[in-house]
Amino acid sequence: MEIQTSGRPIDTLVEKVLCMNILSSDYFKELYRLKTYHEVIDEIYHQVDHVEPWMTGNCRGPSTAFCLLYKFFTMKLTVKQMHGLLKHPDSPYIRAVIGFCYLSLFCPFG
Repeated sequence: MEIQTSGRPIDTLVEKVLCMNILSSDYFKELYRLKTYHEVIDEIYHQVDHVEPWMTGNCRGPSTAFCLLYKFFTMKLTVKQMHGLLKHPDSPYIRAVIGFCYLSLFCPFG
């Protein structure tokens, strides 16, 4: 069963400039090769080392974490997949950041 999202467009939930930069980033375009939930999990494990929306330093492009978060949004996660993210034992970035960020940004509460 797919997780119910707020139904609002992603650019109303995340800063519009960040959304535009994610969609135009070379890294996000490379993520099209990832077709499964498990491939994205592996990518998070190997590539994410902070959870800021923007890269650190002078680059100021979108962070890998937010590109992968956007990727999950386009995949429309299921309840089972979300439970897997939140209970994942291998990385706090998978568990806390991507899982909880997804819930807090895209899912309705109350």
